Amino acid sequence: MARPKKQSHEKRSETARFRVTLAEREYIRSQAAAAGMAETDYLRARALGFSVSPARSAQTDPALITELNSIGVNVNQLAAATHQGRDFVRYWREIGAELRQVLSKVVTNGS
Repeated sequence: MARPKKQSHEKRSETARFRVTLAEREYIRSQAAAAGMAETDYLRARALGFSVSPARSAQTDPALITELNSIGVNVNQLAAATHQGRDFVRYWREIGAELRQVLSKVVTNGS
């Protein structure tokens, strides 16, 4: 099936040009690449006030994500228990130690 034709108000028919230094151009290229976008798409999004987030890294280790998720679940459970007046100081310290360990793996792996 062919793509539907755009309405006249949807077509990008206008050009916006501006000059940049070589350093600015390289910065734009690096930011667009980090976001996983073409330069023109990146510039359009930024010029129109949209936030542009870095693209997810293909090197993200699923095991680290699972570890961080389980720590987050434990933190949530401890927070709920703390709000109910139960004392879990020891567990907070253990969770903190686990989190530091996992974060050191993230920094070491460059993920």
